[in-house]
Amino acid sequence: MLQLDIAGIMNEREISNHNAFLCQNGFSPFIASRLLNNKTKSISFKHLQKLCLLLHCTPNDLYVWNASNNMNNNTNQPLYSLVPIIKKPFMASKLQHLPIEQLRKIKKEIDEVMKPSSS
Repeated sequence: MLQLDIAGIMNEREISNHNAFLCQNGFSPFIASRLLNNKTKSISFKHLQKLCLLLHCTPNDLYVWNASNNMNNNTNQPLYSLVPIIKKPFMASKLQHLPIEQLRKIKKEIDEVMKPSSS
């Protein structure tokens, strides 16, 4: 079954209060709750676009596919790319335990990746 996993991408973005984030960014509390709790059977393109802009992602990033038992082994199915991955702890909690020299090295690498490319 195809479902929205807005909480999943918010966790990856290290947004801790999902409902408050959506409400602060123009979603009504009712809509925010329904989206976060998979209580909606459809989503408007307006809301889908708004989520993608807020979370800097594509619609594919917001969806997960829970394959039925007869589809679990069919990795050729294009929807298989939407099978949820195992959730990992927030990046910040991982970084807290690194020695400072490794943390500086990672920061330098991130800065390099984030540099605007000159074309």
